[in-house]
Amino acid sequence: MNITSNNQHSILLVDDNIHILELNREVLSGQGYELTKAASGESAIEALEKQHFDMVITDINMGTMSGLKVLERAKQLHPETKVIVTTGNPDLQYAIEALRLHADDYILKPYSIHWLVKRVSDCFGEFGNRKKTNCQRCEFSYNQAISHN
Repeated sequence: MNITSNNQHSILLVDDNIHILELNREVLSGQGYELTKAASGESAIEALEKQHFDMVITDINMGTMSGLKVLERAKQLHPETKVIVTTGNPDLQYAIEALRLHADDYILKPYSIHWLVKRVSDCFGEFGNRKKTNCQRCEFSYNQAISHN
């Protein structure tokens, strides 16, 4: 699903948790980004092969295809694409592998939606240019989604 906006940055959101995927979409669309959602690694790869994205935000642990494969393919197709990797697994090996594959950022779940907006903005070099997020309902919903995952 593609959500258009006035912002020049396009982001592919990848997570098999539909609640987190939708909350991330809601929050980042409020920042003016052009967003596309993928609920699996396979659908993310398919989207990457059809369209160039400025950024990919992917969960690591998803069904049959890891977010690390999504990261790897994104960087193969377009090395300049920013990739933020998220995971609920604190195992340091994931972080090491993500950095080896040239991830631009690594965020451990659960994270604040405000932290996500900051990390995205920082990756794009938009320091201080973010719109203020005032979404307490999103923060509450995100914490509920994480606790059910």
